[in-house]
Amino acid sequence: KPYICEEMDNVEVTAASGNSGKSGVIVWTSSMTNTMLGFLADLVVKGKRTSSGFRKTHLKQCATVLNEQFKLAITSDQVRNHLKKWRKIWVRVVNLKNLSGALWDEDTCTVRLSEEHYAGHCMTHKPDAPFLNNPIEHYHAMATIFGTTGAKGMNARSGNNLLSIDVDDEENGEVNGEINTSPQVGESAHPKGPPKKKAKVVKVLEDPLGAILKDG
Repeated sequence: KPYICEEMDNVEVTAASGNSGKSGVIVWTSSMTNTMLGFLADLVVKGKRTSSGFRKTHLKQCATVLNEQFKLAITSDQVRNHLKKWRKIWVRVVNLKNLSGALWDEDTCTVRLSEEHYAGHCMTHKPDAPFLNNPIEHYHAMATIFGTTGAKGMNARSGNNLLSIDVDDEENGEVNGEINTSPQVGESAHPKGPPKKKAKVVKVLEDPLGAILKDG
């Protein structure tokens, strides 16, 4: 069964030379996406990515690798834009994995729902349909890139946080206006809660007669 997102890659078109003419059009194929995500995931494993995301030099290096392998003229901005798209896909997948009743198949990287649950969910969330009961392409690369693997030091984030692509990324990670980037949706603004009140200690003087009887 083919992985999902291949069709999405085949129709996503960007201009390599900054114009919309046919001579500067690039079609992101699954192989190109696999090379891009694989290169960036390798940077994460080597600890070269900062906690705030990839640097401009990283994106330029990735563009150079793509150009050499596929004989194209991809720019670092195009790499960044394509990476943003896959970050949105990752956010959607994370939310779907947390759906009530959803089962995660680690062997095939598939979010599984029963037929009844699937039909009910897709009636109100149609864009989620391709990501349910279908193997998710590039899942492990996305998990490495957009998770916290390789983030070190004081700025390393918790396991539930999704790292941004770079320091200039101002997107909210929203997919079709439906998904919030923050996986902690609905949490209190004050997770620690109000401070606990200390119990008052009242000292009671012991009755002298009682002390004598006790002593006896």
